[in-house]
Amino acid sequence: MTLAIALSLALAQQPVDPDALRRTVAVEAATVEKNAGDTEALYRLGLAHLSLGEAKKAIKPLELLVKTDPESVDAKLLLARAYRGAGEIEKAKALLDQAILQLPEDSALHAERGQLARATVDLPGAVAHYRKAVEFAPDDADLLFNLGEALQASRNLEDSIAIYRKTIALKPDLSQAKVNLGKALAEKGLFGEAKEILSSVNKDTLTDAEAHYNLGVIFMREGAIGQATTEFERTLAITPKHAQALNNLGVAWDARADTKKALDYFKKATGADATFAEAWFNQGMSYMKLNNQAQATRAFEQALKLEPGSSGPYVQLGSLYLKQGKKDRALEAFKKAIAAAEADEKDSKGFLQLKKLNDVRRTTDAYRGLALTLLSMGKVDDAVAALKTAVEKMPKDASARLALGEAYLAQNNFEGAIAQLTERLALEPTTDARLDLARAYARKRVAKQAEPLYREVLKSEPDNRAAKMGLVDLYLSMGRYPDAETMLKEALKADENDLQALSRLGILKSRMGRPNEALEPLERVSTQNPLLYDARAEYAFLLFRGDPANAGRCVDTMKDILTSEPRHVLSLQYLGACLFTKGDPAGAEASFKAAINVDPTFAAAQYSLGELYENTGKKEEAKKAYEAAAALEHSEARDALKRLAATK
Repeated sequence: MTLAIALSLALAQQPVDPDALRRTVAVEAATVEKNAGDTEALYRLGLAHLSLGEAKKAIKPLELLVKTDPESVDAKLLLARAYRGAGEIEKAKALLDQAILQLPEDSALHAERGQLARATVDLPGAVAHYRKAVEFAPDDADLLFNLGEALQASRNLEDSIAIYRKTIALKPDLSQAKVNLGKALAEKGLFGEAKEILSSVNKDTLTDAEAHYNLGVIFMREGAIGQATTEFERTLAITPKHAQALNNLGVAWDARADTKKALDYFKKATGADATFAEAWFNQGMSYMKLNNQAQATRAFEQALKLEPGSSGPYVQLGSLYLKQGKKDRALEAFKKAIAAAEADEKDSKGFLQLKKLNDVRRTTDAYRGLALTLLSMGKVDDAVAALKTAVEKMPKDASARLALGEAYLAQNNFEGAIAQLTERLALEPTTDARLDLARAYARKRVAKQAEPLYREVLKSEPDNRAAKMGLVDLYLSMGRYPDAETMLKEALKADENDLQALSRLGILKSRMGRPNEALEPLERVSTQNPLLYDARAEYAFLLFRGDPANAGRCVDTMKDILTSEPRHVLSLQYLGACLFTKGDPAGAEASFKAAINVDPTFAAAQYSLGELYENTGKKEEAKKAYEAAAALEHSEARDALKRLAATK
């Protein structure tokens, strides 16, 4: 190793006394002024400026040094370092490449060229030059360490582990090599040996924050939250502003469901490093859990300013914008999330499997968010197309299949939905998968397929409420009112405040022609949870049926529900009925047709449309609507057809 490298390494390892260096600059500058060809003074002046972090000021004396002594390797090394520090990369590269052509076996030149490659994120170049440097100085532990770092950054874990082991054998007290070895072993999944290595560093010294930090990361991966927390706290005892440790403590508290404490640590992390995008993202997630959408939005936007190519913040922002009704902004956010996720997927080849799985989830979430936004904008076909692309890209991803199945249901493509949800069940044989498939069959009115799926869930999970309520809904759609009532009474016996069961009981009583028994449970549900739209719609319609003067109130209620849920079929049906009573047959017709468009199997809307046509003298249109309702086993529609035939 040449004098220049040795001196600069020594300066990097020892406390720098700025005042002493300033005095050195003054002395050497005066010497150079007297004798511009004094190579020792030029060398010392350039080195002093570099040590003070004044790369630009170092260039002039070092250029003069190289000109005065063109054979000096030390001079070229220092000048290349000055160019690099001043951002004049091409000059540094040209100088070093020329020097290497003249002295191809000089390890110091290759080492500096490797450092330049690292600075410009040219990892293949860094590895190649560090390998050359090590080839000519095989026992230099510092060069081996640099090679190991370049290999590790290039995701060549096997070679980096071997190099770190050799480095430690040559220089056992180089704790950073041990820390990096521990990290590389952990990335290979060799947690046991990684913990041993990092623990040995912690036994040798009480001042290595990185050893504690990386040990904490391993404990987090193993799910040992308590031990991880201890290691992160030890990290902060050594380095109080360690942003990654602060962030990970937030993650640890979030895992314990203490969102407020987690948020406090995420704030401390961004306070320690305002450019830490991950901590801003985690802040946003915490604010979302605390229902503070405004702060969550700001945090995600800040994360994206710092890392505009990250998909996670875009997904969360899209979700927030959608909740806020900002559909255009949500659409743009999800599109950017997809682009970022796909770009990240291309860049992450060779990374840990865990990262790949996270990338897939983010991509699926982005496509699903895009589809939900398109659905909210009424663009059902576009939503289906987006999710088809997702399934083509990720055919083994169960959540992508689920999202496409849901989009097909919105499109009323029951065959397509059932096919996707069946495939999802094969990929992911869970209770939720069975329930989603059962609901699809129920939407298609295929009770013989839906009921066994619900029963299968209840056989293994007798208290599964979703299965019970799904079965109740199936019975309601089939007209099996006694069976539905029996199940609802059992549910309310277990919990008299079960609003889902109360809502269905009120609707059941209404369907059975018992409005007086329906009003009390429906009023209770509507008051306590206005988001249970079926109950609100049924309650408002019952009041309307009891008193036509309430038609205006009925219209207002249905429109309010449809503002939040434009595809709520029951509200569309009842809105049509109320509009007709108010003397707006055109509005009523549009509303009935909208209900049929959302759910072509909704026989009541077909029947109501037939009534409207019959009352307005459109007998042929009425006949077609009644026939459509009768085909869906609507008994009153069959009677209406007989009446029309008799009238004719």
